[in-house]
Amino acid sequence: MMSVSTPPTLETLATARAGRTQRRLAAFISLAFGAVTLALLPFASRPMWPMPGFVPVYQSALIVVYSLTTYLFLTQYRRTRSVPLLVLGTGSLYVTLIVLLQMLSFPNVLAPGRLLGSGPDTTTWLWTFWHVGPPLFALPYAIMEGDGRGRSVPPSLVNRFGWLAVAGTVAAAALTAVVVTRYVHLLPKSVEGDDYWLLTTSGVGPAVVSLTVLALAVLCWTTRLRTVLQLWLAVSLLLLVFDNMVTLPGAARGTVGWFAGRLEALVAGFILLGVYLREVDFLYARAEAAAQEREARRAELQLARDNLALALEAAEMGDWELDLRKGTSRRTPRYDAIFGYREPVTQWDAETFFRHVVPEDRTHVRAALNGVGATERLDLRCRIQRADDGATRWIALRGKAYVDEAGGVRTIAGIVMDTTQQHEAEERLNQAQKLEAIGQLTGGVAHDFNNLLTIIVGNLDMIVRKPDNAQRVERLAASAMTAAKRGAEVTEKLLSFSRRQVLRPETVNPNRLLKDFRALLQRAVGEAVEVRLDLDASLDPVRLDPGQFESAVLNLAVNARDAMPGGGSLTVKTCNAHLDAQEIAERPDLRPGAYVLVSVSDTGQGMDAGTLARAFEPFFTTKDVGKGTGLGLSQVYGFVRQAGGHAQIKSEVGRGTSVELYLPRSAEKAVESRPDGPLPLRRAASGEVVLVVEDEPAVLEMAVESLGELGYRTLTATRASEALERLRGPERIDILFSDVVMPGGMNGVQLSVEARRLRPGVRVLLASGYTGTALDEQGVPADLPLLSKPYQRDELANKLRVVLG
Repeated sequence: MMSVSTPPTLETLATARAGRTQRRLAAFISLAFGAVTLALLPFASRPMWPMPGFVPVYQSALIVVYSLTTYLFLTQYRRTRSVPLLVLGTGSLYVTLIVLLQMLSFPNVLAPGRLLGSGPDTTTWLWTFWHVGPPLFALPYAIMEGDGRGRSVPPSLVNRFGWLAVAGTVAAAALTAVVVTRYVHLLPKSVEGDDYWLLTTSGVGPAVVSLTVLALAVLCWTTRLRTVLQLWLAVSLLLLVFDNMVTLPGAARGTVGWFAGRLEALVAGFILLGVYLREVDFLYARAEAAAQEREARRAELQLARDNLALALEAAEMGDWELDLRKGTSRRTPRYDAIFGYREPVTQWDAETFFRHVVPEDRTHVRAALNGVGATERLDLRCRIQRADDGATRWIALRGKAYVDEAGGVRTIAGIVMDTTQQHEAEERLNQAQKLEAIGQLTGGVAHDFNNLLTIIVGNLDMIVRKPDNAQRVERLAASAMTAAKRGAEVTEKLLSFSRRQVLRPETVNPNRLLKDFRALLQRAVGEAVEVRLDLDASLDPVRLDPGQFESAVLNLAVNARDAMPGGGSLTVKTCNAHLDAQEIAERPDLRPGAYVLVSVSDTGQGMDAGTLARAFEPFFTTKDVGKGTGLGLSQVYGFVRQAGGHAQIKSEVGRGTSVELYLPRSAEKAVESRPDGPLPLRRAASGEVVLVVEDEPAVLEMAVESLGELGYRTLTATRASEALERLRGPERIDILFSDVVMPGGMNGVQLSVEARRLRPGVRVLLASGYTGTALDEQGVPADLPLLSKPYQRDELANKLRVVLG
């Protein structure tokens, strides 16, 4: 039923360490009483002059001393629940009762004759049991304290244990009284009149001395007298030994030995009480100092609270605490003022707060509050409607959650501030940054396209002026075609960066794409650069546009080649990865989970901090004029973001660069390998008719001429309504070839749906240069083939082959 626990935090006589001063004082007292005892031994048997009233005064003093000591021990036991203190308390109680009984056995003290017993034998044996009590109870105390562990009683059993111990002690004292009164004749004879030499010759006296010495030895050996109580308990036992040593040789009441023994016994009983009282004085001084320190800390705490309140008020922040269990809250007036209340609200709970949150934000606000138990932190921004004027305001809530032992959130405390002005300033800054980015983007586009248009317009002008020279016309036309293709590449990269490129994603294994692509990579970087593939055999599949992926890797390889003019190594590595919430804390559009990592690393020059910060910006380049458009890395960034992934660059000057592409893992199975090599040119086989829908006359004319060269007959329409009239008519139409973005309220995707309804067997091919604005978030369905503008006749033929199977 007992338990082992740590000592109480507040030191007491039983736990305080005995210092050097205490040990010196104890040694001095022991030596002094030892010297006095030895000095009095030759005179122990000499009679003293009569001292009437000494016995009742002496016995009363003993009773008072041991009673107070008993009270102190038992009080300390109730506070500390210490079993060793309970043992000492009951021992002191036993001695108190025995001394009281002995006083009742003296003749003519409280009444004529003896109140207890019938002769001096009772008095002598009560003296014996009194001197047996301290060592008898000190022995179990020393044994329990010897291992240094604190044995304690469970809090619920403290009173029960205490009362049982007291009752047992009273019963033991009562049994002792019965034995020394009714059955004293059965005990060894220890006294003849006032002569108690028989106490020594019978061996009872020496046995008491031996027991006391044994208790003292065990106490010193097991406890090493570590605490103040153990030290002075040892001194008390030693004084009882001196008491016996000087009392037994006196062999009679009223002798020098008897009188000296009584004084030493009184000092032995008083010494623990005196030390306790002295320790109480020390404790009082410490408590007074602690109280002063607590008062100083309370004043400091109050000052800190006042300063915090001033700081929060100056920052226009409200302090709050919400008890989720009781539904109560504590708030400062600023908190209620932020929510539009001029006077403090009497009651405020979570539902009151939710009623102020605008409906569009309530879902993520509830999610944030429900998830606060996992992180124990609250960092929330939302919009509220004020109570007084109904105005919509932005607020920021930051706080800490306090959980109980079961892990449930008990309370949340923090601050709230109105961030409307900050939000509006951020919006203005974002708008300014967007305008600056648009200016940089349009300037770059204008520069590149003006150069390309100069080539195209100039060559076409020379062709128009002198069309008779076939070789010259062919050379100029080829130059114009090259410039046009470069323009198409710039447009494609811009769309990819803006994530408006129409993708045809497939579930593929990047390892297969990289293996098939290795030869092209090697040709792109040249023989001076070694291409290494470090591919994880257990790589997960991903869903992406294979062509865009290859283009991204090619862009990274070309950049790496340019960073290694003297040669080096290019390493393409793949592995499975996992992004947790902390790694993407600054990217709320990303989700934590499984990803596939594709990294392209070089051993080149590396980037400095300024270059690294702007690397993904469109038209930003460190290359010489004419050697790069500045759209390579921006195209990579746009492709990865459109695929739902994350791109980052790690670089050190002089140690190379590594571009890491995190692509979301796909749960689907990877598709089989794509056919190698170009498809054969597909021409019309049986006079197929193509309905061409295009609102741009020049593009329409080019498409009709290209289809004619491929052997197709054509019908034309400039808008969707006109195409529908054709589809409702009797003319043969095998293929609908339509632009996606058209005026008139119907786009190409909608036209294809209506065309299939009117003619279930008609095939559809769509063409587009940019679909983002026309289709919003819907995009082009995956079952509709798409031809990207600008296109050539051969690309049109290959798409028609796909359409017609």
